[in-house]
Amino acid sequence: RRFGFGLLGLLLLAGCSTSTKITDSWSSTQAAKPQMKKIMVVGLFNEKDRNIRVRMAQQLADDLKKFGYDAVASYDVYGPRSFGNMTEKDALKRLQDNNVDGVVNIAPIDQSKESRYVPGSMSYPYYPGFWGYYSYYYPRLYNPGYYQTNTNYFFETNLYSPENNNQLLYSAQSKSFAPSSLRALADEYSRGIVKDMRKKKVLGNS
Repeated sequence: RRFGFGLLGLLLLAGCSTSTKITDSWSSTQAAKPQMKKIMVVGLFNEKDRNIRVRMAQQLADDLKKFGYDAVASYDVYGPRSFGNMTEKDALKRLQDNNVDGVVNIAPIDQSKESRYVPGSMSYPYYPGFWGYYSYYYPRLYNPGYYQTNTNYFFETNLYSPENNNQLLYSAQSKSFAPSSLRALADEYSRGIVKDMRKKKVLGNS
């Protein structure tokens, strides 16, 4: 089931630091790992999340390019519909005709809210002399604590080989905690996925 984030493009969590981590990943030990030269990144998002789809797919393609791979986002090549209204056979033929060695799918799978308590703080200003200090001692300057609600986003990323019967070569689940912006979300997600893919050597040598 395709999961929609809706208003993720309106991220307004200023002041929160983005943190993305791979929660689980797998790579095939049976399928032969082909040398990946041309990789296509496909974002599987609802239409209302087009901005997220474009940003995350482009960022992943850009990060793959840094390691020498000819990576492109399907949106840039085929437009917003990409493989819409096509059969699997037709889609694979399109990929093969374009010499695509690997297809990476990005799909949002869940989101959750998490509350945490941010403790208050006490400040003690310095005032010279007895009376200056005494006059300002009560009330002391106190910033009360508060509860902060953050949203966690979960993604699944799969790598397939069109040339090898569309075999699944790699799959990973990741969690992004309280992204401060769409740019930060895409950047941290992409760096984490590329690092894990290279660690598991599923892309071959660039």
